[in-house]
Amino acid sequence: MSFFQVRAVAICLLINALDGFDILVIAFLAPEIAQQWRLSPDTLGILLSAGLAGMTAGSLLLSPLADRYGRRPAILLSLAVTSLGMVVSAFTGDLAQLTAARFVTGLGIGAMLASLTTIVAEYASDRRRAAAIGFSMAGYPIGAIFGGFATLYLLEAFGWQAVFLFGGLLTGLMIPLSLVFLPESIEYLLTRRDPDTLERINRVLGKMNKPQLDHLPDIEPMPATAANRVTELLAPAFRRQTALVWAVFFLTLSSLYFAQTWTPQIIVDAGFDLSEGVSVGVLIQVGALLGILVIGVLTARLSVATTAALLMGFGFVAMAAFSLTLGQIGTLSALAVCIGLGVNAAVIALYALVADVYPVNIRTTAIGWAIGVGRFSAVLSPAIAGFVLDLGVEEGTLFLIFALPMLL
Repeated sequence: MSFFQVRAVAICLLINALDGFDILVIAFLAPEIAQQWRLSPDTLGILLSAGLAGMTAGSLLLSPLADRYGRRPAILLSLAVTSLGMVVSAFTGDLAQLTAARFVTGLGIGAMLASLTTIVAEYASDRRRAAAIGFSMAGYPIGAIFGGFATLYLLEAFGWQAVFLFGGLLTGLMIPLSLVFLPESIEYLLTRRDPDTLERINRVLGKMNKPQLDHLPDIEPMPATAANRVTELLAPAFRRQTALVWAVFFLTLSSLYFAQTWTPQIIVDAGFDLSEGVSVGVLIQVGALLGILVIGVLTARLSVATTAALLMGFGFVAMAAFSLTLGQIGTLSALAVCIGLGVNAAVIALYALVADVYPVNIRTTAIGWAIGVGRFSAVLSPAIAGFVLDLGVEEGTLFLIFALPMLL
């Protein structure tokens, strides 16, 4: 890969890292905000879900704008929206304002995720494409880890508002960097067919050390068949596995997002201080980062189905053990890494499993809908957890409840 290609992938990694910071920082700040504003668990659950709800809405409603106006402009606009949401969060004075600001933050993040993956896939070399996509995905937990450390320093020195402001300014700084260094998608340029398209593509190909084009290649139209519709997934031949895939994605992702959003608060409620709650939350992200590495090792030796089953079993054991040891911070810290590794890697394995159980002509539709179902689970699980806690259920029992889906 040329320096130009490596730089494009690195920019996408940085943006993904900031996305991880911006969307998960609320989990680290939740104990402090809940104490200051005297929030009940059900109300806190709604706040924790707000950013994830915005991310889902952005993915469904705004990400298609990239097909019309280009991946690069869509990413730049999304960065601006995300930065605005983070900065506004720092100046909110009540729950309604902060919830709205968190929704806006998630809106920007959700709108750019697909475009980032597309650019990484196009600019990575064929041999290193899978590694580049995995490298880019690692940015999300890396950013969340950085967010935890930033919280530990800024919260004590300046208050929770400073953490939002810091994240918003960092995200804003990515706008000029992306404007200068982030290239447009070649596939998008080919669909535009502007007068200077050939010149622009050849300029990019030159930076990638690839042969120049004499003319623009023909574009094959996408066939308008039933394979592109969700109804095909619900046809008798696929109805059973579709229902199973959707159920597994919904339940497994509920475990993942519950653990990511509620763990710091649960640690504080168990009698530990905020720094310990944040540290345990950070360790879940360390485990998630390790999980990206582990999934590659396991799938090279085992089938995807076996890998997914092993990781889900490992995730269940880790979460169940966590629920039984809420008084021992050292054990909780080790189990947090195991939770992040097992549950996060299990979700990655499930994505690969979907690709195996459907034929190629409906595979993209199947993966897209599985992701969509998972995103709705991400929105609901923090809010449901808060509601259950408000009913008087103990934190350890709640962790065990959200561990049960991993047995599927």
